[in-house]
Amino acid sequence: MKALFGFTLLVLLSGCSHTINFRASHFAVPVTGENQWSGHIAGVGSAVTKITVVNDITSNPPTRSSLKVNEDVDVGDLMMINNIGVDASLTVFKATDITLDNSLFGLRYQFLNHGAGPQNWVASIQGAYGERTTSKSQDSGSSESKAESKVKTAQAGISLGYKLEKIVPYISYIYESNEVKTDVTNPHGSFGPYNDKGIHQYYSIGITSYGKGLVYGIEYSRLSIDWDRANNIEGQDAMAVKLGFAW
Repeated sequence: MKALFGFTLLVLLSGCSHTINFRASHFAVPVTGENQWSGHIAGVGSAVTKITVVNDITSNPPTRSSLKVNEDVDVGDLMMINNIGVDASLTVFKATDITLDNSLFGLRYQFLNHGAGPQNWVASIQGAYGERTTSKSQDSGSSESKAESKVKTAQAGISLGYKLEKIVPYISYIYESNEVKTDVTNPHGSFGPYNDKGIHQYYSIGITSYGKGLVYGIEYSRLSIDWDRANNIEGQDAMAVKLGFAW
């Protein structure tokens, strides 16, 4: 009975927290489109990194005792079904793609062996930036508590691979900075803005297809996660898959 009560209390407390999900894989591939206006669009299933910036949005004032990393991970997070996103690109100039990664818009430039055939090393650099808003509401009878966060993300990355027939095995590195500004309203008043900053570093290995037709990829990433109010630098292992169409 005590165990059941403790579990119920944990669920209730976690339900009052405000957590932001970040995609844990980004497919920083080493190749761009072969021709101008070529491109692709694909759906992505990815693990997530869960950052809890407010521990209890209903208290007076809201509780922010410590920032939590991946505290409430469920089966959906592990099976890559809680974060279904978009991966897309369009080649606007020779060896230069405009990219879309959920809310991140960026550029990718292939500086090594663009246009070369199989059995060649290929490499690219990329950068991306995006802003988004995420919120959490908690009803308590006739009153409501709400937290809303504005998230700014900037990335820079590099990727190296070896071009085979139809596929490119690759390794990549991404440095990502995140800024979060959170406002909370509850029956006790309005609070904030609360500011949080964090760095995610992605060390990845993967395989991607290239050329027209079916586009697919799979990627494993090892993350280093460092936020200002977190107790430690956290690590995370993440998998992602993508499937779509290229023209």
